[in-house]
Amino acid sequence: MRVKIENLTHIYNQGQANETAALDDVTLTIEDGEFAGLIGHTGSGKSTLVQHLNALLKPHSGKIFIGDTDITEKGVSLMDIRKKVGLVFQYPEHQLFEATVEEDVAFGPKNLGLSEEEIAQRVDEALRLVGLDPEVHGKRSPFELSGGQKRRAAVAGVIAMKPEILILDEPTAGLDPGAHQEILEMIQHIRKEQKCTTLLVSHNMDDIARLCDRVIVMNKGKVALNGTPAEVFSQDDFLKSIGLGLPAAKELLYIMKNKGIDVASRVGGAVADVLTDQQAADVIFEMLQKSGKISAGTGMEEK
Repeated sequence: MRVKIENLTHIYNQGQANETAALDDVTLTIEDGEFAGLIGHTGSGKSTLVQHLNALLKPHSGKIFIGDTDITEKGVSLMDIRKKVGLVFQYPEHQLFEATVEEDVAFGPKNLGLSEEEIAQRVDEALRLVGLDPEVHGKRSPFELSGGQKRRAAVAGVIAMKPEILILDEPTAGLDPGAHQEILEMIQHIRKEQKCTTLLVSHNMDDIARLCDRVIVMNKGKVALNGTPAEVFSQDDFLKSIGLGLPAAKELLYIMKNKGIDVASRVGGAVADVLTDQQAADVIFEMLQKSGKISAGTGMEEK
């Protein structure tokens, strides 16, 4: 399902001395089935934007279309919006509250007025989709689970609503590296199975570069950049100027360039598509080959 935002403006504390335009005339489209990444420093408007997408906040002006429905119009059903748009907040496990995992996951579907049979089926499917065994974890208290499992259970509660649009706000925040990777794999699995339009909000540039089809950069309430990961992360100086980092591979090339080692010029072409460690290693290896520092056959130093 497509998301279309037109001239969206949201003002906090309107009319007061500390009035702030959190969103300033934002126009943006996320296509059906797309995996978009949303980045920006703290206060750039990211969280305010995503909270508009399932009507947690109302804009001061502008329109938001979820599919063909303008959700800013009066009389639009909030229940219908939230069936279509699933929002996973940062640290969603803090919202777990039922006695068992399966009861927690069932909370949303129950509010949809579904039959007990349909609810049970959705709970089972959602738990399996996030990598939790209904037989093993379903009857347990959510507070007995590990940190990563709690995060999975919380996501299952959103997935059980079968949203057509899934928004994930810092889904790996606070997790150890192992759980971090497991959650990312879970997100990819959910997308493969449900084919939902996905918006990932993250401060982890490596995750954004590796997973997303397109990257949206927010700055001071506006869309500052909007393009493929290669296009956006090629704007390294601009991203640095607004307080954002780069993927680790891109950061290495940026540091080398600032030290006078311009890899792009030495390999005879741009390195805009370099987003992973392996890609960075490949272009540096090519540069060293061209300079005669190593041989093509062995990779060993010649000088």
